[in-house]
Amino acid sequence: MSEVNGFQKHGLKHSSPSSLNMWASAPCAWIARYLFDKKLSFGVAAQIGVLTETVIVDTLCGASFDESLTAAKKKFLKDNALNTSMKDRERIDDIEAMANQALEYLKPLGEPEFKHTIKGREQQSISLLCNGDGWELPIIGFLDLVYPKEGLIIDIKTTLRIPSELSPAHARQGAIYSKAKGNMACKMLYCSPKKYAVHSVDDVNGVLAETKTILNRQEKMLRLHDKETLKEIIPVASDSFYWMNDYKIRKDLYGV
Repeated sequence: MSEVNGFQKHGLKHSSPSSLNMWASAPCAWIARYLFDKKLSFGVAAQIGVLTETVIVDTLCGASFDESLTAAKKKFLKDNALNTSMKDRERIDDIEAMANQALEYLKPLGEPEFKHTIKGREQQSISLLCNGDGWELPIIGFLDLVYPKEGLIIDIKTTLRIPSELSPAHARQGAIYSKAKGNMACKMLYCSPKKYAVHSVDDVNGVLAETKTILNRQEKMLRLHDKETLKEIIPVASDSFYWMNDYKIRKDLYGV
C-alpha cells in the first residue's frame, strides 16, 4: 500500500492559484483557511474588483453599462452600509472608472466565450494535473475572459497602482491558466481608475517548474506534521494583507 501523501493526509483534493499564492506569501493564513476552515473575509478592494469585473463582463456580453453599473453600486452600498469607513465607501466611484479603462482595451476584442447553463453565464473552469515527487494533485481555477479565435485568456486585475511587471503570484496564475488551456496566451489586464496596462506571461514552463517546487515543499511540510503542530511552528506574518479584516482570527489561532 502506497504511503499517504501530505495533501491526502489533510484531506486536500486539489489546489488553486489562490491557494498556491496564499501558501507562498503567508502560510499562516493558508493554514487558518484550509486546515482550520476559517473563513477569511473580503476587504473593500476585493469587493470593488468583483463588482467592476461584473460590469465589464455584462457590458461585453451586450448588457447596458449604465444598468449594470447601477446594480453594482447598489450592492456595494448595501454590503458596506455599516462596517466600513466613509473613505472606503467613497471608493464606489472606482467601479465606473476602472470598468471604463478595461473596456477601452477589451471592446475591440468582441464578446468573450462563456459556459452557459440553466443558471446562466458561468466562467470557464480549468484543471491542470501536477505530478510531484511521489504525489499528484489537480490545480483548478476559473477564467475571467476567454477568446478562442485569438487563442487568448485575459484575467482582470483591478488596482489603484498599475505594476510595471507581473508579480510572481500573477505569473503563477497565468502560467497555470495557459498550460491548462492548451498553451493559450494569457494576459493580465490591470486597470486603475486612471489607466490600464497589459502584462503577458512569457516563461510559462519556467514558472510552472517553480510552482511545482512550491507544491513539493508544501506537500512535504503537510506530510511531516499534523495541523496542530503546523499551527505551532509556522511563522506568523501578522502584517499580511490576508489578515486585514480578520485580525481576530489570527489572534485566536496564533495568539499574535
